[in-house]
Amino acid sequence: MKKKIIVGITLVIALVVAFVALTMFMEYTRTNSSDKTVTVQIPKGASEKKIAEILKDNGVIDYEITFRFKMKNSPYRGKLNYGKFVLNKNMCLDDLIETLAKPGEFEKGITITIPEGYSAEKIALLCEKKGICTAEEFLKELSEGAFNNDFIKDIPDKDGVKYKLQGYLFPSTYNFSKDADASKVINTLLSEFQTQYNKVKDMLPEGMTMAEAINRAALIEREAKIDSEREMISGVIENRLNIDMILQIDASVVYAISDGLYDVDRVLYKDLEVDSPYNTYKFKGLPAGPICNPGLESIRAAMNPTEHKYLYYHTDTNKNDGNHIFSENFSQHTAK
Repeated sequence: MKKKIIVGITLVIALVVAFVALTMFMEYTRTNSSDKTVTVQIPKGASEKKIAEILKDNGVIDYEITFRFKMKNSPYRGKLNYGKFVLNKNMCLDDLIETLAKPGEFEKGITITIPEGYSAEKIALLCEKKGICTAEEFLKELSEGAFNNDFIKDIPDKDGVKYKLQGYLFPSTYNFSKDADASKVINTLLSEFQTQYNKVKDMLPEGMTMAEAINRAALIEREAKIDSEREMISGVIENRLNIDMILQIDASVVYAISDGLYDVDRVLYKDLEVDSPYNTYKFKGLPAGPICNPGLESIRAAMNPTEHKYLYYHTDTNKNDGNHIFSENFSQHTAK
């Protein structure tokens, strides 16, 4: 009985190997003699498995397993591109893979550049300016839309938070089709945040949550004018939090009094008393939520504050080049 089972298993394995070998031979020996072409859209970030599925669905390949096996030993492994490709339905695997490793074409649509430090409110106005949607539609979707990104479950629900997803709309340059809407834009920005955050998540210090890191990063993004000071400002935030000292960060006040638009030239003494959970002059600790959408360098800085004794900083009005002067105590702060 055992002998029959072994023989049966051996036969099955032999048939599978023969099948794979045959399909590989058929795919490898294809020629580009056919004039039948198909336009295939490969999405950004698609895995080789996903690409194989798309090719199979469009009739470019007959067997996904053959394509994936070929990719294992291909010099183009991990280098396939995204975009629109016009493919010959009878092309061999080598030519197919080489084609997919070249930049794809992009549908002419709407290009939008979201600067680092833009708030959701400013992104909404930018989308309106670009003709994607109205600012009202964007902010309504941001508040009421259903988004399924894994990291969202780690964002706490806190009283006073204006937009839960503020801070997670990753700033970058995007190209959207002309039929894109607010939901498409927000989904794309959230997905890009996940991609970028994955690059630095292992830097997250013990005891600091993702939400806290992004909250800090947003403050750093609005306060730092030059890259070299991001981690220094992060260190000041760390020092103040460690001794339960009120943060007193101007950018948090500006967010509160400008309705997130940052169109205020100067902060007055009366503004420091605005009754907002984002006002770090009035309430201890971090703001209720991020005050903008930070870039990757500010997120890195939030996770890696410089160790120093500074508790204060202010703009260097002599240099007037974005630099700050850092001080350990209030006397030094007011004297410089």
